[in-house]
Amino acid sequence: MHPKNSNNQNIAQDSITTQVDFCNTPISNTGTQMLQVVAGIDSRDAIQQARTLASGLGQICQHMHDSLNYGEMTYTDGMATLQFVAESVSAILWSVQRGLPSEIAEREQA
Repeated sequence: MHPKNSNNQNIAQDSITTQVDFCNTPISNTGTQMLQVVAGIDSRDAIQQARTLASGLGQICQHMHDSLNYGEMTYTDGMATLQFVAESVSAILWSVQRGLPSEIAEREQA
């Protein structure tokens, strides 16, 4: 049996980000977060930004690997950069995940 033709299209709302704080402020012991992913950004844009950051993270890792392999000096600032970029990517992805309709429905039921 074939479904009937219809001009009605299912309208699906694009998911958007939710607010996620990250990057603990080192001068505060109150758990204050220095940066945040804001709510209301289109998930596709947020994921594109996370992909770009992840690509840069890979490039920094490769550069540090090559430097160490060739006996060059590396600096702890490079490791801090890796941590910051990784935490940024993680916060963006958490924000997107928490903005998915299924995640929102689960939080509302709880």
